[in-house]
Amino acid sequence: MAHRNQLTWGELRVGIFVLAGLALLIVAIFYVTGFGVLTPKYRLVTYLPEVSGVTAGAPVRIDGIDVGNVDRTLINTPKDSSAPDHGRNIELIMRIDSKYKEDIRVDSRASLITEGLLGNRYVNISRGFKGAPLQDNQEVQGQGENGINELLAQGAELAQHLNGLSDQIEGLITDVRAGKGSLGKFVTNDDAYNKIVDVGNRMDSIMTSKLYTSDELYTKANSSITHFDNILGAVEQQKGTAGKLIYSSDLHDRASDLFAKGNNMFDNIQAGKGTFGKLYTDDSLFATYKQAGTNLSNATAKFNDNNSSVGKMFNDPALYDNLTGATADLRLLLNDFRQNPKKFLHVKFSIF
Repeated sequence: MAHRNQLTWGELRVGIFVLAGLALLIVAIFYVTGFGVLTPKYRLVTYLPEVSGVTAGAPVRIDGIDVGNVDRTLINTPKDSSAPDHGRNIELIMRIDSKYKEDIRVDSRASLITEGLLGNRYVNISRGFKGAPLQDNQEVQGQGENGINELLAQGAELAQHLNGLSDQIEGLITDVRAGKGSLGKFVTNDDAYNKIVDVGNRMDSIMTSKLYTSDELYTKANSSITHFDNILGAVEQQKGTAGKLIYSSDLHDRASDLFAKGNNMFDNIQAGKGTFGKLYTDDSLFATYKQAGTNLSNATAKFNDNNSSVGKMFNDPALYDNLTGATADLRLLLNDFRQNPKKFLHVKFSIF
């Protein structure tokens, strides 16, 4: 049996159509997933603490716009194992379209974003405005995401605090029911309720008393207001002392005249007129007082000077001793005179 070694045109046409379909399928896959083979790409690297849920082909976006895909993720092994940086646990390599190179700069930051609460995660790069654009294989600074685990941990902590608060409120209610504390005594003690009822009854009796129902108080108040109104009317009519003081111009004129005379008197004093003016402006009085003060100072100095007669009288102890001795002799003479006055009053009469 002879084998056919040549393809028919129909078989060749089917093969061409299959290859063309596969090519279109591959191009569609690359277009849908972002792996454009015709668009120039460059790679950027970032380091993140974790990349759970992120696989190769995950979208990379700049402020929500697709600009590339995740190429691969690797575990980052630090050079210094004694001081690991948990914020750089994972190395993430991205393939970015070159047309977005001007939008990714030194101040850009890469982070993971979760679509919705439990949706897929993608890499988001914040647009840069400062510094030079990042080149191929350069690093974009990464920052961690507040993931669902952290939110759950915060929720558990909040629930713990709420449970503690609930326990405290329950204990407070228990103490109040047991009559502990001021609030407990107020709630459970009947005396407080009775006092409140008694106060209410007294207020009710006051409201129903003659103080509120009688016209006497209103009549007296109205009469007082009427008298006060009459007084104000009399004042407006310039009656009485208050009316004259308020409306009469005599008091104002007298006060003005008094102020004018006072100003005139001060002007005369400043001009040197009269006794007060001369005392205020004449320097001779000051010179006289100054000279008197000088003379008094000189006299006082002489009192303290032992060389002058006045100084010796005040400062020489001999004068004090002589005066003391004379006083003693005079005292002895007076005593002798009292005891024998005939000795001093002897009179001799003779006749020629």
